[in-house]
Amino acid sequence: MSHAHHLLKLLLLLLAVLAGSQPHGAVAAKFEVKDVTNKTCTIVELLMNFSIKYETVEEKEKLVFFPIPEDAVVSGNSTCGKGSSESSLLVVTFGTGHSVSFSFSRNSSVYYAEKLGVAYNLGDKHIFPDARRNDVSFSSESTGINAQVNTTYVCMTAQEIQMANATVVISAARIEAYVPGSDYSKEETVCEADKTTSTTTVPTTVTPTQPPTPKDPVSIKYNVTSSNGTCLLAQMGLQLNLTYITKYNKTGVEIINIDSNATASGFCESTSVGLSLKSERTSLWLFFSMNETSKKSYLSGVSVHINPFPEAQGGALNVTNTSLNYLQATLGKSFKCSSKQILQVSPVFALDVFKAQVQAFTVQNGKFGEAEECLLDQNNMLIPIIVGAALAGLVLIVLIAYLIGRKRSHAGYQTI
Repeated sequence: MSHAHHLLKLLLLLLAVLAGSQPHGAVAAKFEVKDVTNKTCTIVELLMNFSIKYETVEEKEKLVFFPIPEDAVVSGNSTCGKGSSESSLLVVTFGTGHSVSFSFSRNSSVYYAEKLGVAYNLGDKHIFPDARRNDVSFSSESTGINAQVNTTYVCMTAQEIQMANATVVISAARIEAYVPGSDYSKEETVCEADKTTSTTTVPTTVTPTQPPTPKDPVSIKYNVTSSNGTCLLAQMGLQLNLTYITKYNKTGVEIINIDSNATASGFCESTSVGLSLKSERTSLWLFFSMNETSKKSYLSGVSVHINPFPEAQGGALNVTNTSLNYLQATLGKSFKCSSKQILQVSPVFALDVFKAQVQAFTVQNGKFGEAEECLLDQNNMLIPIIVGAALAGLVLIVLIAYLIGRKRSHAGYQTI
């Protein structure tokens, strides 16, 4: 598909970023640039995730995704500029030779985050363990971020910025350049995405009520296809089960069914396959990987983003895990499970899967291959067999005891 590479970078990036989220929601990183008098001129607070595509020593393309770490720091190369009309720069460094930068400019009424730049060191074996090259690569792209002067730019909705071999996802953003005071301005410029998804509902009680548990989700058929054919075929019902901390510091529970209104898309790569399901409020990503040694495919990553989430702290909720091993099947065969499965993604998020049949990578003629039954179904089939065998054994024992008793009874009578 024409947008497969871009979508892959986006999805994996979001996945990675969310992976760095805290148990009850991600914590935004905050960076400040100060001038020579120690006055703050730029404040950037956001969640940021990266997806990098690189070439391995085996000359294969590979994607890696990661969030900006908590120990990232503002570089000394950051500058406020010499005047109110001059460009300012925020540079944040982290890890082994990685950095991200925002360049800002302004006119009399509006300031702009003109460019976002990402520098990544392919020599960092922690992130790029099998990279063919060891140099530092740089990509940049315009952001589309702008706000009225003396206001704070606010955008909770995730924004994807795609570059040549990198994708950056920004969410939960609060940004202000050319700050007039010592902190954010009270007035805000809200991004268009937040305006279209915001809610005006105001809770009337301090303790929010929990929504009723929805019925089991409807089983829906999904397929992801590229120019080389179908790389993912799935029939399943999906339910999001989240636990979160409310803005009232209480524990809340949210259960959401993925229905047929969700927009499905995806990507096909040689060793990774992805399915994206997006609705007005939720974004769900499922990532499948291949074990070339065992010739198995499996669900390796899940990422969920719920926005807006007015009851949760921060107004949005992000959870990701990219080290899973669910829905495993032999290549060329399909994973099948009629029983409900609870896939624990994190301590606060489970993906409940109903009546599933899934096949990744090798799908012939758009049809499922031979099914490999899940352990739950095997156990469910085994239990009636065991019970039936036990009952049959009991009947046999009773019958034998009856026959023995009957024989002894006849032996007690003498013929006259």
